[in-house]
Amino acid sequence: MTTNDDCARQRRLLEGRVADFRRLSETVTRTERQLAALKAEPHVDPASIISVRETLSAEEEQLAEIAAEGKAAVEEFQGECVGQTLPPGADEFLLTDPPSPDRGSDGPRSTPAS
Repeated sequence: MTTNDDCARQRRLLEGRVADFRRLSETVTRTERQLAALKAEPHVDPASIISVRETLSAEEEQLAEIAAEGKAAVEEFQGECVGQTLPPGADEFLLTDPPSPDRGSDGPRSTPAS
């Protein structure tokens, strides 16, 4: 049987995952904007575009990892802490489609809601 302390620990973990996902989503959005701005410049160094694309790819990979961890944590919480409500935004991990590394920087991204 899961104790209230265990559920409180799991709740804190989920709150942290939601916060991490939101922060990194904001970072990815800024990087996407930076890439779009670079692409719009007529005389930009191609190496700059490549560098930002690599950064974006790494950020998206990390975002996918956080989403997968969040989903697993939600499922564990729901299984062990029956009847307790999820922290705000955590239920969105069940609906989140993590970015695929091959989708490029133009595809949609779901984020846990506020």
